[in-house]
Amino acid sequence: MVIEKGLVKITWPIFIEVLLTYLITFTDVLFLNSISDSSAAAIGTLMPVIVIPIVILHSLSIGTTGVLGQMLGANMYKRLAANYYFTIIFNFSIGLCVTLVYLLLHQDIGKWMGLNDDMNILTSSYLLIFAPALLIKSIQIGYGSILNINGWTNLNMYSTLIANILNIILNSIFIFGWLDFGFDGVQYVALASALSYLVGLSIVIYFVHLNKKVKFNFHGSFLEMKQYLSQSMKIGIPATMEPMSYEFNRFFITVTVISLGTLAISTRIYTLNLILIPVIYSQAIGVGNRIIVSHLLGAGDFTRIGEQIRQSIRLSILGSAAMILIIWLSSDFAFQIFTQDRDIWVLGSTLLFIDLLRHPAGAVNMVIVNSLVVSGDAKYPVTLSIASMWLVCLPLVFLFSVVFDYGLVGVWLALLVDEYLRCIVCSLRWKHGVWRHASPLAV
Repeated sequence: MVIEKGLVKITWPIFIEVLLTYLITFTDVLFLNSISDSSAAAIGTLMPVIVIPIVILHSLSIGTTGVLGQMLGANMYKRLAANYYFTIIFNFSIGLCVTLVYLLLHQDIGKWMGLNDDMNILTSSYLLIFAPALLIKSIQIGYGSILNINGWTNLNMYSTLIANILNIILNSIFIFGWLDFGFDGVQYVALASALSYLVGLSIVIYFVHLNKKVKFNFHGSFLEMKQYLSQSMKIGIPATMEPMSYEFNRFFITVTVISLGTLAISTRIYTLNLILIPVIYSQAIGVGNRIIVSHLLGAGDFTRIGEQIRQSIRLSILGSAAMILIIWLSSDFAFQIFTQDRDIWVLGSTLLFIDLLRHPAGAVNMVIVNSLVVSGDAKYPVTLSIASMWLVCLPLVFLFSVVFDYGLVGVWLALLVDEYLRCIVCSLRWKHGVWRHASPLAV
């Protein structure tokens, strides 16, 4: 059923869902700003602590969806009911551990991050309410992966949309004093997020069990769970390492940009905001392609996998390039959304032109890397990506921006070189066909 749906029907709900996920964070920032600048600053500083476990769970779910997708493609339906249950148990366990740690340390995390006493009080209050939401989110990610791998991506989109709407309504009710439980401002924002997550979880549970009639097998043995998780982690653990390395790498790039001055800092932020939608589009194509390829791998249909890869690359390149081209051609108008500084307009236009050149390689990487990972050949692209980040990209950032004095343009040129290097090497890896014999189901 997933294969027959095709890439577009599977991908567009993923695109909307990711956009909505960004929106819920943006909404929280707006409401925190309405409380005070210090509230927004304190919780903004805390965001990496909140985001990291969610990123890890999403990355690990690449492993579970990869294995489940191959089982569906191979018509191994008898094992699915137990493995669905194991997926939820695994996510619940990780979410519970993270929640307990954050509850125990909620008064100390802000201090460890270097916040002053007043801001630490704000982060402590926020974590006390929000920490249980991480358990809810963990379970929701598990249920969401079950929906996605069966091709029901639109149902995930609906749950995220409803959760976003509820988050805005609850924030409005709490922040503007229409309903008072005696909490402080940041606690109300945390409560609104937690309740919206809970409703989102309830909706995906309804879709999985009542709407789609998916049943769990609660009688699977420990050995069966161990085998399934071992298969999943063969994909999931390498897939987790890459985004973690990426975040640290971007931190050091940000430090370099800060040294270039206020103009560079502002232009970078505004440019990244402008290309957010094309980036999300390419990510959605990559995820949709990964879902379809996992089914085709299970069916052993390598010919259609090749056709699917080519279709995904075409759609990813054409779509993202068209969007960036439009943004670049209207860059003066686009940057006016954020600033009236013409120096930023000029520099930002140059960066957008480099992005126009860079994103075809990025689009190919999104498709090829996701395909390699889901096939079980995850270590190669992840190792390459991490090595390229630290041994190529970061040194080139310093060389081009500081030594050659190209400034922020030098940073973008370094990213361009890094993207094309990984594109060429990963494409060659795919062409050599090692992935054909790397299926985690062979474990």
